[in-house]
Amino acid sequence: MNDFGTHGTSRASSHAHAGFQGRRPVFTDVGSAIAAVVSLIALLFSGYTFYETVLKQAELRVYTSPLIHMYRQDFRDVFAIPVTISNDGAQRGTVLSFDLDITHRTTGQTQRFQNLHFGASPRGDVKLFTPITVAGGGSYSNVVLFHALETGSFVETTGGVELPLRLTLKLNVDQSDGWFGLLAPPPVTFEMTANFIASLRDMESGRPTQLHDARWTAARAKAKAAE
Repeated sequence: MNDFGTHGTSRASSHAHAGFQGRRPVFTDVGSAIAAVVSLIALLFSGYTFYETVLKQAELRVYTSPLIHMYRQDFRDVFAIPVTISNDGAQRGTVLSFDLDITHRTTGQTQRFQNLHFGASPRGDVKLFTPITVAGGGSYSNVVLFHALETGSFVETTGGVELPLRLTLKLNVDQSDGWFGLLAPPPVTFEMTANFIASLRDMESGRPTQLHDARWTAARAKAKAAE
């Protein structure tokens, strides 16, 4: 009787121990799941960082100044426009040239300009325009001199008169840059106004007509009228 009871108890204990060994603790499964999620997040973050710092295609943006200068040279209008080009991508981007169209907002007269030089004035220290390469995450700033393709002028009367102009600036980029080719950013359109126009002789000698952002000019005129 005692032997039978002992053997029965032993067998029951063995089965219970085997059953305990066959079940994995719950905290082990939860820990493994957390570790897998953390590893996945780290992998995704590493992939995103690699894309942002190595693979991301160049994204060029162009910004212009709220103040530009107008000159004259060889019976043509010349505009000195400060530009900043930023690259929000990881790969380099190259600007080969610009297209600049300017329209007189009142008369509708339009002229096309080409970028020929870097420099603040055609009478100053100028350098020939060369393609601009902007490294990933970098920027570039300079003053570009745009010369009209045809003779003539937007100026009909000088002195204390307005010259309202609309400028459209387009970047021509090297589309072979990068892994998949660089896409040109959309053209930038902005409006500038002069409220005093220098004489043609002054502009030819290097004394400019100043054109301000049209919003600044309008705000100044409104403030002056309220005085």
